Amino acid sequence: MRHVLARNWFLLLLLLAVGLAFLRPGWLHPFTDLWEPRLTMGFSLFLIAFTMPTTTLMAEIRQPYASLWAVLLSYGLVPTVAWLVGLVVPHPDLRIGLILISTVPCTLSSAILWTRMAGGNEATALLTVMGTTFTSWFLTTAWLYALTGTTPRFDVVAVAFDLVVSLLLPVMLAQALRGIPACKRLAERRKVLISALSQLFMLAIITRAAVNVGDRLHAQDAQGAASIFAWGIALSIGLHLFALGSGIVSSRWLGFDRARQIAVGFSASQKTLQVSLVLYEQYYSHYAYAIIPLLFYHVGQLLLDTVIAKRIARQAAPLPEAPALVE
Repeated sequence: MRHVLARNWFLLLLLLAVGLAFLRPGWLHPFTDLWEPRLTMGFSLFLIAFTMPTTTLMAEIRQPYASLWAVLLSYGLVPTVAWLVGLVVPHPDLRIGLILISTVPCTLSSAILWTRMAGGNEATALLTVMGTTFTSWFLTTAWLYALTGTTPRFDVVAVAFDLVVSLLLPVMLAQALRGIPACKRLAERRKVLISALSQLFMLAIITRAAVNVGDRLHAQDAQGAASIFAWGIALSIGLHLFALGSGIVSSRWLGFDRARQIAVGFSASQKTLQVSLVLYEQYYSHYAYAIIPLLFYHVGQLLLDTVIAKRIARQAAPLPEAPALVE
């Protein structure tokens, strides 16, 4: 029993937090309201980058092909598939929701954490996060205009400042500290503990988002729209799993190593809830049920990716080698 708890503590805490947030979100508000998302995310990224070897990050920067492919999938394949699925969805609100969640950038720290959990190349995931986030002001806007006719307006200066503070500074500070021999030894000797702390910060972010989900679900007429909820949950989870599988399989065919295949799969398929909620509130709130794909894409990726990452990590045999492109 103790062994099971030690191996699955994060999944168990995640299930407990999400379940409680769904059923009784009001109980968690006194705690989650104290957590500032950007600060919490910054600490999580700092801890991740602190345990990431500088040589690994620099090697990925010199050859960023896998992360570029992940960005292309995230902003190319996923929105296209969401749009195509939306053409046959029986409710227009769900079509808008699928388009909205598919066109936002990758999550920040969770994509890196899940990549690490699965034994993937976390530097690839980090560059993918940066790539999708720093291009979101243009690519998200372009996709939403093309597919919905709406032109979201971003304060580019404010967005850039937030990204520098919450994304670049934690990574740069952590990597700079690794240049100090004593700090580097600490990061290497206590990597498991530091990784666990970063997961706890991530759990705090997830719990806050889940409480937001719970509040919104309680505000919806779930009994009167059971079929819409069922369609929304199935389509959002299906879209995520398709993106995850496509990232791994396509990376295999392109000849990326196993660690990069894993990183591309997770980072290309995970999408941020925070940005999609802001866009929904500002431009699409008149589509009442468009919120369903946003919420359950996020919840599905957290729960399912935890199980998938652990399963990949337990696999003793590597993923099948890429087929030769030239005989």
